Amino acid sequence: MERIQFYPDTPLAKALKEDARKHGVAVSTLVVGILQRYYGLVPISTLSEHELNAKVFSEVKAYISELRAGVEFDLNSSSPTFAEIEMEYAGKPSTIRAKIGKCFAKMVGEPGDFARVAVKYRSNGKIKRTVNNATIYQIVKDNT
Repeated sequence: MERIQFYPDTPLAKALKEDARKHGVAVSTLVVGILQRYYGLVPISTLSEHELNAKVFSEVKAYISELRAGVEFDLNSSSPTFAEIEMEYAGKPSTIRAKIGKCFAKMVGEPGDFARVAVKYRSNGKIKRTVNNATIYQIVKDNT
């Protein structure tokens, strides 16, 4: 992968940062997705990484909207889209699920859609995980 540097003016940089924040991705991820689509390097029916993030986060938001405090969940059980993402691509482990998981983890507990969510910890202080090593989250307060 090649590194390319560019210098957007202030309004463009502000728009890119806001859009990236809204989608829960890095600015570079957003720009790559936009450029891949612009140059026809991905099929029209294929979601870019930032579109995939947005779809997964939307599904998780809907899933947790009615959950009560104390209920546990993971991304796999709360998002059909996330559950369908292949674990491997071209015989190699795919990193997309891990990237989405890291983006989600950054949004957990922050003001916004996932403020009611927290990472679930075991009594020994370690993160509670599924058998597939996915982080388990918990609703920490009811909707009010």
